[in-house]
Amino acid sequence: MTEETNHLLKQIPLFSTLEEEDLYTLGTITTRRFYQKQEFVFMEGQEREAVYFISKGIIKTSKTDRNGKEHIINFLQSGEMFPHVGFFEQTPYPATAQVLEEAELYVIRIKDFNQLMFDHPNIAVQVMKVMGQKLSLLTERIQELSSRDVRHRLISTLIRLAEESGITVDNQPAYITVPLTNADLANMVGSTRESINRILNELKKKNLLRASRSSIEIINLSDLKATLS
Repeated sequence: MTEETNHLLKQIPLFSTLEEEDLYTLGTITTRRFYQKQEFVFMEGQEREAVYFISKGIIKTSKTDRNGKEHIINFLQSGEMFPHVGFFEQTPYPATAQVLEEAELYVIRIKDFNQLMFDHPNIAVQVMKVMGQKLSLLTERIQELSSRDVRHRLISTLIRLAEESGITVDNQPAYITVPLTNADLANMVGSTRESINRILNELKKKNLLRASRSSIEIINLSDLKATLS
């Protein structure tokens, strides 16, 4: 691996505290791969082979129910890892990962990654933190689906996506950089595209957001959060 690659690996939060010698070792077990838009990284149920770290691009993870309907789990961006579960287990991939924007990924075989965590407890701790955060997020979403109306679920999802897309500041515009359709939003909040269209139009009329086919801009994050109170 080149010095440039080691530098790029260090930009991934999980590896940011590694010393140069450890980064070099990491580089020897890491493969750099490029994926095109709409390409699948892996499919749900496929034999688990590796852990992936996003250098650039956007990855959608999803599961398919018995009726063949897709359920979106998350959108992952630069600096994140996936999958988040199943380390030290001989289990298949728990979900499907698909590229939404051309992606550059760093790939480490499961066996090598497990050894890396044994050798570097600080990395193991960070992985556990990531897993805990994702579990908490999933729990919150399940609670919202069971106890909140569609409007609340949609607004909460928009705020979360904006915060995951980058730096957000109250009383300032925030941007959702994930390429989303209204059908995607309906999938995520357990509703219909028609209901999502209606609520988005309502929020536009109240000057809370602007939406186009390619992006969503939350005009004032604080004002949008206030609608959940």
